[in-house]
Amino acid sequence: MISRLRYRRAILVLFVLLAAGSVYQFAQQRPPKPRGGDVIPLRQVSDPYPVFNGLAVDPVNNLVAMSDVNRKSLLSYDRSADSAGPGITAPRRQVFGPKTNIGFIAGVMVDPQRREIYAVNNDIEDTMVVMPYDAGGNAEPSRILSIPHQAWGLAMSRAHDQIAITVELQEAVVFYKRDARNVVPPLRSIRGANTGLADPHGIFWDDRHNEIAVANHGNYRGLIKDVGAGCVPTGTADPEGGAVLPSSITFYSGDAGGDVRPIRSVQGGKTQLDFPMGLSVDEEHDEFAVANNGGNSILVFSRTASGDVAPVRVINGEKTGINRPMGVVIDARNNELWVSNFGDHTALVFDRLANGDVAPKRIIRTAPAGTPTPGFGNPQTVAYDSTRDQLLVPN
Repeated sequence: MISRLRYRRAILVLFVLLAAGSVYQFAQQRPPKPRGGDVIPLRQVSDPYPVFNGLAVDPVNNLVAMSDVNRKSLLSYDRSADSAGPGITAPRRQVFGPKTNIGFIAGVMVDPQRREIYAVNNDIEDTMVVMPYDAGGNAEPSRILSIPHQAWGLAMSRAHDQIAITVELQEAVVFYKRDARNVVPPLRSIRGANTGLADPHGIFWDDRHNEIAVANHGNYRGLIKDVGAGCVPTGTADPEGGAVLPSSITFYSGDAGGDVRPIRSVQGGKTQLDFPMGLSVDEEHDEFAVANNGGNSILVFSRTASGDVAPVRVINGEKTGINRPMGVVIDARNNELWVSNFGDHTALVFDRLANGDVAPKRIIRTAPAGTPTPGFGNPQTVAYDSTRDQLLVPN
């Protein structure tokens, strides 16, 4: 017979084994503790390739500069560059990195005489950076200028030796000396209820005719003024209420300042204007071009166009490859018209007189042909639609 002591030991061992099994089973059923620190996401939606925004062409030095809002960089190419079939086009240089101060980059401009590239940060950084043509990699700007929040477009006048910058949030155009740097106040500004500015973006400065033109989306926010005892409405009866206006191109004297009325405007159904972005003037042929983002088109007007007038030419259609255009440049010296697309990874080159559904002469690609882009442009938040099983990302 088994002694009582051995029997008790066997029962104790069995109890311990059963208890351990229960603890193990409970531990297996409990969800793992979330890990903290540098955790790799399960998956992500991102675009590893540059996406073009602003566009500038220097026909003298055969250089094209474009701002990349996706990877936060500046790219420059030979003016005659072309993609090798569906492959990526090699840039001359790419400026990117923490020292560059390049962030959510928008408008870009070149100075052929001084071989400099100017670019404005639309959000967060609130600066304009100036880079020499030969800058590359994580290079520091040759100078930085603090500018108002949500600046977008950029233009230069050699006659005035000034630069003009559009500001979405303030419904304004602000002017600085060409070589301004650090923190300085604008020399003047065009701003007020009479100006017709409504969410301004693209801009050109026509030195030959001493005129400035601005592309307006039409989202008029209204104006307020800080009088020392708080902000009070100015201008119209209810300026803070804002208004949704038709898109427009407004023109001003190159010497204008304050709450001035446009000398003329292009606005109305015949114009086909829809979310206009970049602008470019052709002083030689008395025309200007509009990157018509909402219409997936390029609109070309007579320089003196006014009112509800139709464009003299329209480039749009499947053959063109135009996909949410942001920048446009007329290169009169080489009889070409350039377009930068936000909807894919391309910049397109057309004949200056191109019209209708025509294919581009050349294409610059930052990704293999057909590579999709999520279209992110400074996403702020995310929501989940459980009915459609979709993620909603406002930009």
